[in-house]
Amino acid sequence: MKRNRRLYRTFYKLEEQLEIPMFLLALVWLYLFIIELVRGLTSFQETLIYIIWGLFIFEFLVKVLLAPRKASFIKKNWITVLALLIPALRVLRILNAIRILQSVRIINSTRVIRAITSGKRFFSALKEAQGPQPKPEMEVGILIAFSRVQNKEVLIAYAEQLVEDVKDELKHSTGINWYFDIVDSTKLENDRSRFPSEFLDGASLRMAEGPYDLVTVITDVGLMSRKNNLVAGLSSSVTRIVVLSTRKLTSTGRNEPRLELSDSRTRFNSAKIFLHQVGHLLGLEHTSPAVSKIMGARSFNEEIPKIPSFTAEEKEKLKKNAKKAPDRELQDANDLETFIFHVLMTFRHLKDFIKPLLKNRALLLPLSLPGLATAAVAPAIILIFTAEIWDVGLGMTNGTAAFFAIISIMLASFYLVRVQSLFLPRKEKRILTEHLAVANSVIYFSIFLACIGLFLLVGGLMMIIEIYVFPPDLMQTWPTLNKPEILLEDKIRLAVFISTVGVTTGALAGGLESRTLIQHLALFRSRE
Repeated sequence: MKRNRRLYRTFYKLEEQLEIPMFLLALVWLYLFIIELVRGLTSFQETLIYIIWGLFIFEFLVKVLLAPRKASFIKKNWITVLALLIPALRVLRILNAIRILQSVRIINSTRVIRAITSGKRFFSALKEAQGPQPKPEMEVGILIAFSRVQNKEVLIAYAEQLVEDVKDELKHSTGINWYFDIVDSTKLENDRSRFPSEFLDGASLRMAEGPYDLVTVITDVGLMSRKNNLVAGLSSSVTRIVVLSTRKLTSTGRNEPRLELSDSRTRFNSAKIFLHQVGHLLGLEHTSPAVSKIMGARSFNEEIPKIPSFTAEEKEKLKKNAKKAPDRELQDANDLETFIFHVLMTFRHLKDFIKPLLKNRALLLPLSLPGLATAAVAPAIILIFTAEIWDVGLGMTNGTAAFFAIISIMLASFYLVRVQSLFLPRKEKRILTEHLAVANSVIYFSIFLACIGLFLLVGGLMMIIEIYVFPPDLMQTWPTLNKPEILLEDKIRLAVFISTVGVTTGALAGGLESRTLIQHLALFRSRE
């Protein structure tokens, strides 16, 4: 019994891993078939057809060997067996006179027949890669991040009271049920103020483990906005994460004692701030305090008499947006399904994707990452003063230089994202939620734009050196160069080539300061 279970696992794992590669081989075979009908095959192409056919047979035999019930497997796949034999008939030239069998060789081959069925499953999987429509309810995970051990239980009690205060208002305003769960608590190394991005690792990990539609971090340390202001709460519509700081909520003024977390003023203001952040996540914008007690909130209100409610207009918008608020989930997916899920979710939330890209000024990001910039600029400066690099750069075509530039930027951005494990959650998890996928798209394209910025930075510096440092006739005196005149186009091409090398070395040697990077990505709002 145990052996059968092991065979089943091996069998289905093999089938899953071979699904896409063998389907692609079927497409190659189909392409070769079309070439044969149009103009005939070369000897190499003919050999390639038989190699692919041999791979089909080998795959089928391996599956027969691993199948727990071999007779049943062969009986179930009798069309595949027949399709595997038809190319052999052609090899033996038994039916060579019947031209139509040339098409049968391809169309009835095991891969194309399987491509029809597996392709159907494949495109069905693409359709379902976005995940099933979630239930109309919100699952909220709460993470406690405390700086002192004695604050842990106090923060947990504060979180429980907060849940009781906001649950009914959220249900009534959105028209769906809200479920809250205090998932974990983590001790911080010190009590210094933090940017909300510093809680992303822990929050995104809990979001994937839940999985949750929204994660709230409650901490007793100060919370800093991107403008370096101390705030009570910030939210990220990209990642669906809210961070609340009790430090700001319990502060009443200079030289005055702090409020207790159980104080009614702290309690009511906390509920107001949390509802305010949730309102942002569900599409509400800031307004004036005279219009809305929640979305018009600007600061701590010591005279707040009760927990405020959303206005009738806000409730109408919340109910409309809440229907699609629960996050879709992708579970146990392969790399292709994960990629497609990212694409689908990014287009589903195009506004949330574009807005941080415009705000984070990713092209200027290398200026904030000295390790990356230094590793790119240092070798470039050395190369610009060597005659050999001029010989190579001036000898290549514009198309070649552009090609290498594009490839270097693409590979550098992919390498930086992978080597720094910047995708959320940074630890591998079986489940990927909708908004984490959107955040990953923002992160990747920010890195991609940063690599373009690095390329422009190094290339611009090389152009300055070429134009203003080198004497106009110096290059013609170098013995390795054989060019009567060096034009501006030649200098640009050389700068592009050296910048290509700089981007590559910057990615390989410089790396990224991941905390600095995430802080610059504008994943959270810049104000409360």
